[in-house]
Amino acid sequence: MYSKRYGKTTVRAWLTRELECSHPLVMLLVGLLCLIGGILVRSGVGSPYGVILELGIGDLIPPAWWMAFLWSVSFFTVGCAAGFVLGYRSSGREGERYKGILLFVLLYAGELLWYPTLFLWRRVFLSVLLSILLLCLSVWVSSCFSRVTRLSGVILVLHDVWLIYLLLLNVAVLFHA
Repeated sequence: MYSKRYGKTTVRAWLTRELECSHPLVMLLVGLLCLIGGILVRSGVGSPYGVILELGIGDLIPPAWWMAFLWSVSFFTVGCAAGFVLGYRSSGREGERYKGILLFVLLYAGELLWYPTLFLWRRVFLSVLLSILLLCLSVWVSSCFSRVTRLSGVILVLHDVWLIYLLLLNVAVLFHA
């Protein structure tokens, strides 16, 4: 059923096996809910241009449309990873699954809080601290999720890279402001 080469499972066979063990509808639903939450927070806070001009950091950050796009993709993919773990049918690692989901809820709440912290309340140092906390939480969630299913762990490792980038931007803003 699964093709093998040289005694190892191919990437295609591995992805097929992973996707067969989960409910894709749950994955997409949680991804869309996370995306909608991120869009609501961003629209509630408003445009970051005022803060960018006020802090004089326009030369440090990419265009706002690009950051908004990446931020939206980040919310959707992280939500998909959580939905993948929620809908995962086989495992036997229910403890890791529930611990990962609980930590994910904390991570998601922190990510929703980060945007207003920097762009509404203009608390740059608090934003840096929150970024560090989010990165630590994301690594922990990645660890828990990868024990349930490797695919969601891989998705969250990509999210960890995004959070490292945001942390570096926050630190640059802190030292520039």
